[in-house]
Amino acid sequence: MVGGSIVGSWLIVMVLALVLRLVKGDDDVPWFWRIVSVAQILLAVQLLFGVVLLLMGRVPMPGDTFTTVFHFLYGFVFPLVVLFYGHKFAREGRFHPLLVFAVVGLVNFGLTARGLSAILVARGVI
Repeated sequence: MVGGSIVGSWLIVMVLALVLRLVKGDDDVPWFWRIVSVAQILLAVQLLFGVVLLLMGRVPMPGDTFTTVFHFLYGFVFPLVVLFYGHKFAREGRFHPLLVFAVVGLVNFGLTARGLSAILVARGVI
């Protein structure tokens, strides 16, 4: 449930950023930045859930270290790196902030979806 909401939150960020950039043009859209904050908070909550589950001895796929590492990299580490650089580029003014976060949303959508799919495939769900 948490994984799916994170994947969906980045899709929402991407679509809204593109629509706002095309319709409004400027980046003065406080409610959009709150949605970005929610997506970031969901990413942090996912990490907390993952750490708690790991401390409880639960891993995404017992006995499969590759899938476990893959899941954590794609589900948290890489999206965090994308967010770091997205905020950096948006603040520097080199690119329009809404376009930056459209790309951040797209990349994080793909990364988190891939992290979630690694578990779903390994469990035979998809």
